[in-house]
Amino acid sequence: MRYLVFGDVHANLTALDRVLAAGRERGAEGYLFVGDLIGYGPEPLECIERLLPLQEQGDLAWVVGNHELLVRGEVDPTGYSPEALETLEWTKGLLEHNPQANQFVESGMLAVCANNLIWLTHDSLVAPGSSEYHRSARNAKSELACLRFNKGRVCFYGHTHTMRAELWSESGIMLAPMPTQTGEGMDPHPLRLKDDELAWIGTGSVGLPTNRERRAEFLILDDTDAAQWKVEKYEVEYPRETARIRVREVLGRVCSQDVVEKICRWL
Repeated sequence: MRYLVFGDVHANLTALDRVLAAGRERGAEGYLFVGDLIGYGPEPLECIERLLPLQEQGDLAWVVGNHELLVRGEVDPTGYSPEALETLEWTKGLLEHNPQANQFVESGMLAVCANNLIWLTHDSLVAPGSSEYHRSARNAKSELACLRFNKGRVCFYGHTHTMRAELWSESGIMLAPMPTQTGEGMDPHPLRLKDDELAWIGTGSVGLPTNRERRAEFLILDDTDAAQWKVEKYEVEYPRETARIRVREVLGRVCSQDVVEKICRWL
Protein backbone atom coordinates (compact mmCIF):
# COMPACT_ATOMS: atom_id res chain seq x y z
CA MET A 1 0.00 0.00 0.00
CA ARG A 2 1.08 3.57 -0.62
CA TYR A 3 0.56 6.03 2.24
CA LEU A 4 0.74 9.81 2.11
CA VAL A 5 2.62 10.80 5.29
CA PHE A 6 2.42 14.44 6.33
CA GLY A 7 2.28 16.84 9.26
CA ASP A 8 2.34 20.39 10.59
CA VAL A 9 -0.30 21.82 8.25
CA HIS A 10 -1.01 24.73 10.60
CA ALA A 11 -4.32 25.73 8.99
CA ASN A 12 -2.68 26.45 5.63
CA LEU A 13 -5.41 25.14 3.35
CA THR A 14 -3.67 26.25 0.17
CA ALA A 15 -0.65 24.09 0.97
CA LEU A 16 -2.74 21.17 2.24
CA ASP A 17 -4.79 21.02 -0.95
CA ARG A 18 -1.60 20.94 -3.01
CA VAL A 19 -0.11 18.13 -0.93
CA LEU A 20 -3.28 16.01 -1.00
CA ALA A 21 -3.43 16.41 -4.79
CA ALA A 22 0.28 15.59 -5.14
CA GLY A 23 -0.20 12.49 -3.01
CA ARG A 24 -3.09 11.29 -5.14
CA GLU A 25 -1.02 11.90 -8.27
CA ARG A 26 1.60 9.58 -6.82
CA GLY A 27 -0.83 6.81 -5.97
CA ALA A 28 -1.62 7.44 -2.29
CA GLU A 29 -4.23 5.03 -0.94
CA GLY A 30 -3.92 5.71 2.79
CA TYR A 31 -3.13 8.82 4.84
CA LEU A 32 -0.91 9.16 7.93
CA PHE A 33 -0.95 12.54 9.68
CA VAL A 34 1.43 13.43 12.53
CA GLY A 35 -0.37 16.42 14.06
CA ASP A 36 -0.62 20.22 14.22
CA LEU A 37 -3.45 20.60 11.75
CA ILE A 38 -4.37 23.92 13.37
CA GLY A 39 -2.59 27.00 14.74
CA TYR A 40 -0.98 29.97 12.95
CA GLY A 41 -2.99 29.71 9.72
CA PRO A 42 -6.33 31.21 8.68
CA GLU A 43 -8.36 28.11 7.72
CA PRO A 44 -8.45 25.57 10.56
CA LEU A 45 -12.03 24.42 9.96
CA GLU A 46 -11.47 24.01 6.25
CA CYS A 47 -8.37 21.87 6.91
CA ILE A 48 -10.33 19.68 9.30
CA GLU A 49 -13.03 19.34 6.65
CA ARG A 50 -10.42 17.97 4.22
CA LEU A 51 -9.45 15.18 6.61
CA LEU A 52 -12.90 14.27 7.92
CA PRO A 53 -13.95 12.25 4.84
CA LEU A 54 -10.67 10.35 4.92
CA GLN A 55 -11.30 9.47 8.57
CA GLU A 56 -14.89 8.45 7.86
CA GLN A 57 -13.72 6.17 5.03
CA GLY A 58 -11.18 4.50 7.31
CA ASP A 59 -8.29 5.80 5.19
CA LEU A 60 -6.73 8.13 7.79
CA ALA A 61 -4.68 7.48 10.92
CA TRP A 62 -3.55 10.54 12.85
CA VAL A 63 -2.26 11.94 16.11
CA VAL A 64 -2.66 15.31 17.81
CA GLY A 65 0.10 17.88 17.89
CA ASN A 66 0.87 20.38 20.62
CA HIS A 67 -1.41 22.94 18.97
CA GLU A 68 -4.38 20.60 19.24
CA LEU A 69 -3.42 19.89 22.84
CA LEU A 70 -3.32 23.61 23.64
CA VAL A 71 -6.81 24.13 22.21
CA ARG A 72 -7.99 21.14 24.26
CA GLY A 73 -6.54 22.72 27.40
CA GLU A 74 -4.14 19.83 28.00
CA VAL A 75 -0.84 21.74 27.94
CA ASP A 76 0.41 24.84 29.72
CA PRO A 77 0.33 27.88 27.37
CA THR A 78 3.39 29.38 29.08
CA GLY A 79 6.18 29.81 26.56
CA TYR A 80 3.98 29.72 23.47
CA SER A 81 4.49 32.58 21.02
CA PRO A 82 1.90 35.35 20.49
CA GLU A 83 1.36 33.91 17.00
CA ALA A 84 0.33 30.56 18.48
CA LEU A 85 -1.70 31.97 21.36
CA GLU A 86 -3.71 34.50 19.35
CA THR A 87 -4.53 32.15 16.48
CA LEU A 88 -5.37 29.23 18.75
CA GLU A 89 -7.66 31.33 20.94
CA TRP A 90 -9.54 32.32 17.79
CA THR A 91 -9.54 28.69 16.60
CA LYS A 92 -10.97 27.54 19.92
CA GLY A 93 -13.93 29.85 19.41
CA LEU A 94 -14.53 28.44 15.94
CA LEU A 95 -14.47 24.88 17.26
CA GLU A 96 -17.01 25.70 19.97
CA HIS A 97 -19.51 26.50 17.21
CA ASN A 98 -18.66 23.50 15.01
CA PRO A 99 -19.36 20.22 16.87
CA GLN A 100 -18.09 17.96 14.12
CA ALA A 101 -14.74 19.74 13.83
CA ASN A 102 -14.45 19.94 17.61
CA GLN A 103 -15.09 16.21 17.91
CA PHE A 104 -12.36 15.54 15.37
CA VAL A 105 -9.84 17.52 17.41
CA GLU A 106 -10.99 15.94 20.69
CA SER A 107 -10.73 12.43 19.25
CA GLY A 108 -7.02 12.56 18.45
CA MET A 109 -4.54 10.52 20.50
CA LEU A 110 -0.90 11.17 21.37
CA ALA A 111 0.50 8.08 19.65
CA VAL A 112 -1.11 5.62 17.26
CA CYS A 113 -0.15 2.32 15.69
CA ALA A 114 -1.55 2.59 12.17
CA ASN A 115 -1.06 -1.14 11.68
CA ASN A 116 1.17 -3.69 13.34
CA LEU A 117 4.37 -2.00 12.17
CA ILE A 118 3.72 1.73 11.53
CA TRP A 119 3.65 4.15 14.46
CA LEU A 120 2.78 7.86 14.54
CA THR A 121 3.56 10.53 17.10
CA HIS A 122 3.92 14.28 16.95
CA ASP A 123 7.01 14.75 19.06
CA SER A 124 8.17 11.55 20.79
CA LEU A 125 7.25 7.89 21.01
CA VAL A 126 9.03 7.60 24.36
CA ALA A 127 7.13 10.57 25.87
CA PRO A 128 4.29 11.55 23.53
CA GLY A 129 2.85 14.98 24.24
CA SER A 130 6.08 16.21 25.83
CA SER A 131 6.61 18.85 23.08
CA GLU A 132 10.30 17.94 22.96
CA TYR A 133 12.07 18.65 19.66
CA HIS A 134 14.09 15.84 18.10
CA ARG A 135 17.28 17.44 16.81
CA SER A 136 20.10 15.17 17.92
CA ALA A 137 21.26 11.61 17.30
CA ARG A 138 21.20 10.95 21.06
CA ASN A 139 17.40 11.26 21.08
CA ALA A 140 17.07 8.81 18.19
CA LYS A 141 18.65 6.01 20.24
CA SER A 142 15.85 6.04 22.83
CA GLU A 143 13.11 6.59 20.24
CA LEU A 144 14.27 3.65 18.16
CA ALA A 145 14.58 1.49 21.27
CA CYS A 146 10.97 2.35 22.13
CA LEU A 147 9.89 1.51 18.58
CA ARG A 148 11.68 -1.83 18.82
CA PHE A 149 10.03 -2.55 22.19
CA ASN A 150 6.63 -1.89 20.60
CA LYS A 151 7.52 -4.25 17.74
CA GLY A 152 7.18 -1.52 15.15
CA ARG A 153 9.22 -1.01 12.01
CA VAL A 154 8.89 2.73 11.41
CA CYS A 155 7.68 5.70 13.44
CA PHE A 156 6.89 9.01 11.78
CA TYR A 157 6.94 12.27 13.72
CA GLY A 158 6.50 16.00 13.13
CA HIS A 159 6.93 19.10 15.34
CA THR A 160 10.40 20.07 14.07
CA HIS A 161 9.18 21.06 10.55
CA THR A 162 12.27 19.27 9.24
CA MET A 163 12.71 16.08 7.23
CA ARG A 164 15.08 13.75 9.02
CA ALA A 165 15.59 9.98 9.19
CA GLU A 166 17.57 7.75 11.53
CA LEU A 167 17.83 4.03 10.81
CA TRP A 168 18.64 1.26 13.27
CA SER A 169 20.27 -2.00 12.26
CA GLU A 170 22.45 -4.49 14.09
CA SER A 171 25.49 -2.46 13.04
CA GLY A 172 24.21 0.69 14.77
CA ILE A 173 22.22 3.87 14.12
CA MET A 174 22.71 5.87 10.94
CA LEU A 175 21.47 9.36 10.04
CA ALA A 176 20.18 8.79 6.51
CA PRO A 177 20.36 11.38 3.71
CA MET A 178 16.96 12.83 2.74
CA PRO A 179 17.24 14.50 -0.70
CA THR A 180 13.78 15.50 -1.92
CA GLN A 181 12.13 15.29 -5.32
CA THR A 182 11.09 18.86 -6.15
CA GLY A 183 9.69 18.47 -9.65
CA GLU A 184 7.00 16.35 -11.20
CA GLY A 185 7.16 12.57 -11.07
CA MET A 186 8.39 10.05 -8.55
CA ASP A 187 11.33 10.29 -6.17
CA PRO A 188 14.17 8.46 -7.96
CA HIS A 189 16.14 7.98 -4.73
CA PRO A 190 13.73 6.79 -2.02
CA LEU A 191 14.92 5.81 1.43
CA ARG A 192 14.96 2.00 1.50
CA LEU A 193 14.08 0.23 4.73
CA LYS A 194 15.08 -3.43 4.93
CA ASP A 195 13.00 -5.85 6.97
CA ASP A 196 15.69 -6.04 9.66
CA GLU A 197 15.95 -2.24 10.04
CA LEU A 198 13.91 0.27 12.06
CA ALA A 199 13.34 3.92 11.18
CA TRP A 200 12.54 7.12 13.08
CA ILE A 201 11.48 9.66 10.42
CA GLY A 202 10.50 13.34 10.54
CA THR A 203 7.96 14.30 7.89
CA GLY A 204 8.84 17.97 7.41
CA SER A 205 5.93 20.44 7.23
CA VAL A 206 3.05 21.07 4.86
CA GLY A 207 2.00 24.52 6.02
CA LEU A 208 5.16 26.12 7.45
CA PRO A 209 8.09 24.31 5.82
CA THR A 210 11.65 25.36 6.61
CA ASN A 211 13.32 24.46 3.30
CA ARG A 212 14.85 27.35 1.35
CA GLU A 213 12.01 27.71 -1.16
CA ARG A 214 9.27 27.10 1.45
CA ARG A 215 7.85 24.26 -0.64
CA ALA A 216 5.25 22.09 1.10
CA GLU A 217 6.76 18.79 2.24
CA PHE A 218 5.43 15.25 2.48
CA LEU A 219 6.46 11.61 2.26
CA ILE A 220 5.07 8.53 0.56
CA LEU A 221 5.54 5.21 2.35
CA ASP A 222 5.32 2.20 0.05
CA ASP A 223 5.17 -1.11 1.95
CA THR A 224 4.26 -3.23 -1.06
CA ASP A 225 7.51 -5.19 -0.86
CA ALA A 226 7.68 -6.56 2.67
CA ALA A 227 11.41 -7.20 2.33
CA GLN A 228 12.21 -3.57 1.49
CA TRP A 229 9.88 -0.67 2.22
CA LYS A 230 10.41 2.60 0.40
CA VAL A 231 10.01 6.12 1.76
CA GLU A 232 9.75 8.72 -1.00
CA LYS A 233 10.51 12.36 -0.13
CA TYR A 234 8.84 15.31 -1.83
CA GLU A 235 8.65 19.10 -1.88
CA VAL A 236 5.93 20.77 -3.96
CA GLU A 237 5.31 24.38 -4.78
CA TYR A 238 1.99 25.97 -3.88
CA PRO A 239 0.64 29.54 -4.34
CA ARG A 240 2.24 31.11 -1.30
CA GLU A 241 0.95 34.59 -2.10
CA THR A 242 -2.59 33.22 -2.03
CA ALA A 243 -1.89 31.87 1.45
CA ARG A 244 -0.57 35.26 2.57
CA ILE A 245 -3.65 37.01 1.23
CA ARG A 246 -5.86 34.65 3.22
CA VAL A 247 -3.83 35.30 6.38
CA ARG A 248 -4.32 39.06 6.03
CA GLU A 249 -8.00 38.75 5.09
CA VAL A 250 -8.98 36.37 7.88
CA LEU A 251 -6.51 36.83 10.70
CA GLY A 252 -6.30 40.56 10.14
CA ARG A 253 -9.78 40.81 11.69
CA VAL A 254 -8.94 38.82 14.84
CA CYS A 255 -5.20 39.09 15.53
CA SER A 256 -2.74 41.90 16.04
CA GLN A 257 -1.00 43.30 12.98
CA ASP A 258 2.42 42.19 14.23
CA VAL A 259 1.18 38.60 14.52
CA VAL A 260 -0.40 38.66 11.06
CA GLU A 261 2.71 40.01 9.36
CA LYS A 262 5.03 37.61 11.14
CA ILE A 263 2.95 34.63 10.00
CA CYS A 264 3.01 36.01 6.45
CA ARG A 265 6.82 36.17 6.59
CA TRP A 266 6.92 32.51 7.63
CA LEU A 267 4.94 31.38 4.58
